[in-house]
Amino acid sequence: MKLPSYSKMTPSGSEWLGEVPEHWILKPLKRFFWILNGSTPKSGEPKYWDGDIPWATPDDLGSLKGDKLQFTQRMITKEGYNSCGTKLAPAGSLILSTRAPIGHLAISGVPTCTNQGCRSLVFCIDDDKRYFYYQLLTTRQEFESWGQGSTFTELGKDKLGAIYLIAPPQSEQRAIATFLDRETVRIDTLIEKKERQIELLQEKRAALISNAVTKGLNPNVTMKDSGIEWLGEVPEHWSRKRIKHLGSIRYGLGEPPAQLEDGVPFIRATDIYRGRINGEAILRVDPDDVPWSRAVLLRRRDILVVRSGAYTGDSAIIPQEWEGSIAGYDLVLRLKRECPEFWAYALLSRYILQGQIYLARMRAAQPHLNAEELGEMIIVVPPLIEQQKITAYLDSGTADIDSLSEKIQHSVDLLFEYRSVLISSAVTGKIDMRRGRHG
Repeated sequence: MKLPSYSKMTPSGSEWLGEVPEHWILKPLKRFFWILNGSTPKSGEPKYWDGDIPWATPDDLGSLKGDKLQFTQRMITKEGYNSCGTKLAPAGSLILSTRAPIGHLAISGVPTCTNQGCRSLVFCIDDDKRYFYYQLLTTRQEFESWGQGSTFTELGKDKLGAIYLIAPPQSEQRAIATFLDRETVRIDTLIEKKERQIELLQEKRAALISNAVTKGLNPNVTMKDSGIEWLGEVPEHWSRKRIKHLGSIRYGLGEPPAQLEDGVPFIRATDIYRGRINGEAILRVDPDDVPWSRAVLLRRRDILVVRSGAYTGDSAIIPQEWEGSIAGYDLVLRLKRECPEFWAYALLSRYILQGQIYLARMRAAQPHLNAEELGEMIIVVPPLIEQQKITAYLDSGTADIDSLSEKIQHSVDLLFEYRSVLISSAVTGKIDMRRGRHG
C-alpha cells in the first residue's frame, strides 16, 4: 500500500516525534488528560475486597487480549475504595501501567480504578479516544525512558504529564483512528491465521514424537498390551522400566549465585520450552559463588526436566554448546547405557508428559514434580538399536516441521513490526489522512 505524506512538515522539538505536520498542535500530556493515581486497599481486610468496583493492575493490562478492559482479576468494595487513595475513572478513559512494567495500555470499558502500578488518563477535552490510544501505544519507549527508581522503575505523575503528545484537528484524528482500526484488524487477522498454523504444526510434531516413541517405526510388528491405561499397545519385544532405572536423577542448584556478565551459564526453567533451550535470556553467574560440591555442572546429553510452574515436566537435552553450564531449579537426568536423544524425545511424548507427569504435578496445590515422582514413572523401552533409529527418524521429521514453523514465525514477527511502524507513522503525521487519501 502506497501511503501519501504531508507536504509541509516542521520540527516538533521532541526527539521521539521528529518532524510533524505544521498545522498539528504539540502539548504536554497533562493538557489532554487529567491524571488519576491508583492505590491499594489493605490486603488483610476482607470487607475491602470482592466487591463490584473494577480495580486494574499492570497484570490486567499485560494479559489483555484486545484494547478494551471490561473486567479485572480483582474487584474492591465501596469501603475498600474509600479506604485508599485510588480514583475511579469513567468508561472510555485510558489506563496506563507506570511501573512493573511501564507502558501497558487499555481503554476502560467500564468505570475503573487502579492500583499504584497504573494511572488513569481521563480526557479533559473532546478529542478522539482511539486516536490517542494509538498514539500512547507508540509512545511506550518514551514513557520507559522517563522512568526512575532503584528498586523498580516507575514513571511518576509529573514526568508523565510533561511528556509531549501531538494532536491534529479532530477530523484528522477520526480519519487516522478509522484507518488504523481497519488496518490493524486486517493485520491481526492475518497474524492469528499464521499463529494457528504454528499451533497445528506443533500438534503434528507432538503426535509424530508420541507415535514413534510408543509404537516404533515398523507398522507390521507384533503388538502387546503395555499395561499402562493411557498408552495402549506397544511392540511385543519392548520392555517396561521405571525412569530411575535408566540412570541417575538429581536436583539443580535452585537460586542463582551472584550474576557476572562473562560468568558460567545458569539454565533456568524459564529457558526450557518444548525440548529446546533458549540461549537469548541465559543468566551468567560468578563461578566463585557456585557450590561445586553439589554436582551442579551439566554434561552434554544430560536431560533437564522442569520441576514446577506452568511448564512442569517440560524438558530439554544439553547440546554441545551448553556443556559446562549450571542446572537451575530443575531435575537433571543422566543416563547410563541408553540413547539420551531418544529419551529426550520420549519425555516430550503424550504418554509421559500429558499422562504420568500431568497426574504427578496435579497432586500438589501448585504444579510440581520431584525426583522421586519422576523416577517412579513407567516407560516402555525399545532395544538400543531401535532407540537410535527412532531418534534419527525424529531428528529428520521434527527438523522439517521446525523449519516451517520458524519461517511462519518470521512472517508473524514482520507483521508485528509492520503494525507498529504503521501506527507510529499515522499518529505522528508521517501519513496524510485528509480527504480519503489513505484509500
